[in-house]
Amino acid sequence: MLHLVGSHALSPLLMGLLLCLGAALTVESPVQTWQRVDTALASATPAAQAMFRAFKSWLMQQKNEVHLQMIKIADLTNDVNDLDGALRIYAIYLKKQATATDAFWRLFDDATNSGTTTDLKIVLPVLEASKEAMAFFPDGVPIADGIVETSQTTGDGTTDTTTGDGPNGFMLVGAA
Repeated sequence: MLHLVGSHALSPLLMGLLLCLGAALTVESPVQTWQRVDTALASATPAAQAMFRAFKSWLMQQKNEVHLQMIKIADLTNDVNDLDGALRIYAIYLKKQATATDAFWRLFDDATNSGTTTDLKIVLPVLEASKEAMAFFPDGVPIADGIVETSQTTGDGTTDTTTGDGPNGFMLVGAA
């Protein structure tokens, strides 16, 4: 495990390299992360692009250029375990695929599954074909055990979406 005392302890060369914080989370320099975000948002609405630019500016100024990992979300249906361990969720971008079936993207603080309702931390509805949903958390949503994400066709989470109905997008996560 790599322990960092502060950003001053790293050389400028190391700041640009990929840093591993344990086996659970791999973060990279803010420049690399935001290049990935810009690419992912290339076909997003101008409103989504503007909101992410504003959030990036705020993070750079207020959170000392927090190092993040971008996790892609693609055609989500059932439980997907992206990371284990303690971390924080800073932003989520979802775009509904071109179907009319309702989708509720759900994120759980769990290392294995979405079976425990008390582990539910975030729900974002994407109800109309090709529409966007976003969420920003300036201090990050704290996660203790890891993240499991899923997409369901009902708000109560009883029916998983099928291929083509779940959202695509990404989330930005950082160290706890």
